[in-house]
Amino acid sequence: MENSSNYWIKSPSTMVADGILKAHGQIEYIIFPGGVFDEQLYIQYETVWGPDWDPVTGVTSGTTQMACSGSDPERVVFNMPIEMVFSSTYVFGWPQLVITLRAQNSIGGDSLRGYAVVLLPPTAGSRRVSAPLVRPKASTILGEWISWITGRYPELADPKMLANGKENYLLRTESYGTVNLLLTMVSKDLRKLGYDNQPPAYRNTLDIH
Repeated sequence: MENSSNYWIKSPSTMVADGILKAHGQIEYIIFPGGVFDEQLYIQYETVWGPDWDPVTGVTSGTTQMACSGSDPERVVFNMPIEMVFSSTYVFGWPQLVITLRAQNSIGGDSLRGYAVVLLPPTAGSRRVSAPLVRPKASTILGEWISWITGRYPELADPKMLANGKENYLLRTESYGTVNLLLTMVSKDLRKLGYDNQPPAYRNTLDIH
């Protein structure tokens, strides 16, 4: 599986009056409590942001390498690096990652294993983030039975709809497993927008001037 991504570069002259937010880190691993039974897994991620945000530089979507479980049968490690910078004139529409986990098997081919939505941490600093993996449920009992037998589950035409609660409140899902990330957030000039995102112990130290 070849890596794919969207890379954005914005002229520095357009950033003068904007607040700046940088996110970097890794999509580290997934956990399936009952064990991983697929031959290989991979992750696709996309970033969703509101109308007052603009990507400045970095990779806002991508695909990891294929990976499989090792000595821990419940864990698959990816360590996929992510890095992106945004400018904003208003904090509404804070960026979110939409993650799609897929499987590749010699029998059954490519199939969905779950989706996750991760809000980029709103405070500066480094932290580990865990998000549940969910997958849509079939609309009928027969469909659920077929999904269980074949390992193929209903898929969303546009996974980014998960980042908008107004569009998915009727969606029936089931949760199984988690995706785990390590993210570091750095900000500049967000206070000019009336938003202080520094943890109390670090205020006046991490904001870049």
